[in-house]
Formats: sequence, C-alpha cells, structure tokens
Amino acid sequence: MIQSPRELTHLLRQGKLIGLADETGFSVAADPQNDAAVAQLLQLQFELGTPYLPTILTQTTEQVGMYVVRMPEIAFDLVEFARKPLTVLYEQGKNVAPVLLEKSPEIAIRRSLNADIQRFLGGYGKGLLTLPFETNTLPAQAQAAIEGGMGQVVSTIQKPQIMRLGFNGEVEFIRR
Repeated sequence: MIQSPRELTHLLRQGKLIGLADETGFSVAADPQNDAAVAQLLQLQFELGTPYLPTILTQTTEQVGMYVVRMPEIAFDLVEFARKPLTVLYEQGKNVAPVLLEKSPEIAIRRSLNADIQRFLGGYGKGLLTLPFETNTLPAQAQAAIEGGMGQVVSTIQKPQIMRLGFNGEVEFIRR
C-alpha cells in the first residue's frame, strides 16, 4: 500500500505508523515526537522480540544534530561520508518522545542513503523513528500495524554497520 508523500505525512502527524523500504530492508516508522506513536512502535518491538534498536532515520547530517545533545566533531564526517548504511549510537538523545529514552539516554541514528526516502524526510522536515527488520518482507504483525508505506527493497539488503560514539569521539564498533 504505497501512498503519496502528502498522505504519509498526514498519517504520521496523526500518530499512525507507516512502512518504509530502503537499502536496509523493511522498517516501521513513526513520528519521533508523538508519544502514542512511539509507544506503539516500542510495543511492536517488544511483541515481536526483534533485537534491532529503534533508530532515527534522517535525511542529512544536519538533521542528526536535532536528536543528539552533543555531537562529536568526528560524527559529522562519519555520517556525511558514509557510502554504506551506518547506524551511530550517540550517548544522549533529545527531541524525541520521553518513553524512547526512559531505559537509556542513548539514541541510534542512521542517515538514509535512499534518494526517495531522503526526499520524503526533507518534505516532512524532520527524522522518523524506525523499527528496522532488515528483511525483504514485514512480519504479519508489523504489516497489520501500519497504515501506509513507501519505498522498495533492493535485491541485496545491506545490513548497516553499527558503532557507538562517545562525547569525546571514542569509537566502538558493534557490527562491521
């Protein structure tokens, strides 16, 4: 069920979940500042037992700064010049529903490499909180939770590299 960017924006602003497909596979997305939508996304993660972290998906490196209390200088280069999907865990998040940061202040962020998703995020004006599945299809329960979607999964899914970045630029790779 693919809709126009305008329809998807309307759904997100109403607190609905949508499906996204890009180079990393399918994910379910919500407005990161909508308490009810974020709670629904976290409940879906719990019910499905998915090991993947809810991740803010951004259009640009500048958008990353909207969600991080203090972004180390090295982060700009890492995110801006990444040619493969890269999820970075930052020490302290901000501008998201409080329920997301209740267990840990750490926040995961990935800049989209997909041109269609980047255009959508640019039109939406902020990032999206996604629950990645890194698969070619959404689980049935996730499919039932979404009200619309966009994008296409590529034939070869690229699992993102995951790294933790400290306030002072300390780097720890979690998945290469």
